[in-house]
Amino acid sequence: MFATNNILRSIHRIQDPNIERFNILTVCKNSEKYINLLAQTEHNFYILPQHHWNNAIELQPSNVQTLQEVSEPLDYIICYNRAEQYDEIKQISAQLHVPIIFVDMCSKPMIRPQHILEIMNPIDINVLNRPSILHIYNDKHIQQSWQYTGAALTIPIGIDINKFKNEPSTEQCISLDNNTEPKVGGRIVAATQSFYPVLPTDHDETTISVNQSRYFINTYKNITIKTLEAMAAENIVICLRTDDTSSFIHHKHTGILIDTIDDLSNALTWLEQDKELRTNIAKNARQKIIADHTMESFIQKWNMAFNMLKSTFYTFTPTL
Repeated sequence: MFATNNILRSIHRIQDPNIERFNILTVCKNSEKYINLLAQTEHNFYILPQHHWNNAIELQPSNVQTLQEVSEPLDYIICYNRAEQYDEIKQISAQLHVPIIFVDMCSKPMIRPQHILEIMNPIDINVLNRPSILHIYNDKHIQQSWQYTGAALTIPIGIDINKFKNEPSTEQCISLDNNTEPKVGGRIVAATQSFYPVLPTDHDETTISVNQSRYFINTYKNITIKTLEAMAAENIVICLRTDDTSSFIHHKHTGILIDTIDDLSNALTWLEQDKELRTNIAKNARQKIIADHTMESFIQKWNMAFNMLKSTFYTFTPTL
């Protein structure tokens, strides 16, 4: 039914100059933050029935619905992880003749976002050169690493600086991503228990932890949305030193880079002893987000991407 609707609809959609809202399928596997940002473009977004939305991470926007038999035919599918999501969406793309858009959140050597203690088995990088109609990269470093020669755009993640901002609190804390692997969380708690309580970023419907915390520890090897939110809220973010994090974080200027998780306790010790450094890092971090990660630019660039692809509707490229 979906396939028939998509093919029939293509006859008049391609000629309609008044289309303003596209219908876009997204893969909701710990991608609630990014999908919530995309939803602010005001298009219609869908998630698969088998991928449930986690409201503890982000409240589900009204224009994000579960795909059903009666849903509107789709225009695009967005994939956030070519290593682990592609095979699933490839089948849908082939069945419905719907083009795939990739969003790469980490560099090619990393393949996919990895936690800071993870060591991946070697993967044939060439297998991951998946075909798509457009590649979106979170920053220039990521784009350059993939060396892709097809249609591509760099769209920095947008952050709501009015929502994520410092709110002085008498009870300081350290924020940690809710999705942190238990073994990583245990190591971090052990290294930080003598400083401040460690709280999940999403633990209360009325409280945003990073707005009141002093430090945010990024538990991934790439820059995450929650890392950017913490920077906007003037947290001192502490990241494992990788090509992805060091291309974004200027050590001791917009954040702190450590070589191993065992360096965390020492880093916190000397940060606690240097208030001027902490203040400067916090303010520089927020200014970087204000300068480079506006919601206005994020929304504008994504809408430009969707409209740019309109003329390619249903010009189907076979998948590998």
